[in-house]
Amino acid sequence: MRIRIAKVERIMKMLRFLMAISVMLVAVAAQAAFTLTVTSPTEGGFLGFNNQVKFLITNATEETTVRVTAAGPGGSTVIEQKFTPNVDNKIDGSIALSFNESSPSGAYTVTVEAFDSGFTAPPVVRNVTVDVLKPKILEFNPVSGTAVKGPIVPINVKVLESNLKEWRVKIDGNDIPNNTGTTVDGSGSFQVDWNVTGFLTDGTHTVSISVKDKSDNETTQSVSLRIDRLAPTVSITYPRTDSNIRPRSDFSVIIDITDPNNGLIDFTGVDVIIRFPAGGYLYRVPRVSFQSTGSGTFRWTGRVRKDSIRLPSKFIVDVTVVDRAGNIATQQQVTISTR
Repeated sequence: MRIRIAKVERIMKMLRFLMAISVMLVAVAAQAAFTLTVTSPTEGGFLGFNNQVKFLITNATEETTVRVTAAGPGGSTVIEQKFTPNVDNKIDGSIALSFNESSPSGAYTVTVEAFDSGFTAPPVVRNVTVDVLKPKILEFNPVSGTAVKGPIVPINVKVLESNLKEWRVKIDGNDIPNNTGTTVDGSGSFQVDWNVTGFLTDGTHTVSISVKDKSDNETTQSVSLRIDRLAPTVSITYPRTDSNIRPRSDFSVIIDITDPNNGLIDFTGVDVIIRFPAGGYLYRVPRVSFQSTGSGTFRWTGRVRKDSIRLPSKFIVDVTVVDRAGNIATQQQVTISTR
């Protein structure tokens, strides 16, 4: 009986020993299954100022250290943090990787390592491009303050960016049709056509241009454009048909202009021509002054000097006015006979 009990005890000890070995083997197997997956950045990706290195560790059984090494033209940066697995033995985490304006742009390698007290996962290496240079908007047309009449206003932009991701044009903060793109022409330019017919009244609007590169560096520029679809009105104040213009004498030419959009007139848009009675060109009257005479009203003054032109006994003063948006006033003429 005693011999039988002793045998049973020996068998139980052996079973307990085997169970302990099994637990150890399971633990070792669990550690051997510890895996590291890097979800960001991707191979060939782009990094900018602020980035997140994202990873997933499975079958983690204890606190795990994750090390990120970024190596490039400016040297190496090493960041190390500890993470605790959740109840599913997973670590779904991230480590911030930042650069600044003094960081050299170019090709970098990002190496991610993970290890605990008894196991180190195979490192994951990503080859990336670091770009901390914001896109540049070199040219924009129309320039800020320009008056436009439409119905289609071409918006032309020239940019400098080798890693272009997207450009976008907005009007008053809103998208318009065909206002985005991912490419530019050979000179770095793109065009968006703004249809202004949807705006029932004239006025000022903000055009915003944003350019983003593949590292999500973004540059934005805004300009103000004024819709003006109303032509100015013109009157020839002097000379008039009954004015007493003597042959071979100096005389002034006075033109009064009214702009319904309050001031979108420039002296360069006023052209005063003296013509033969049949309409042929004779002389362009030089400007002496151009003055604002009130809200949206202007006076253009020119001078015809006897030493500059020999006038016939009858001639025509012909006035054309174009405002800054390109609206053309009704042409005005007066026929003068010298006395």
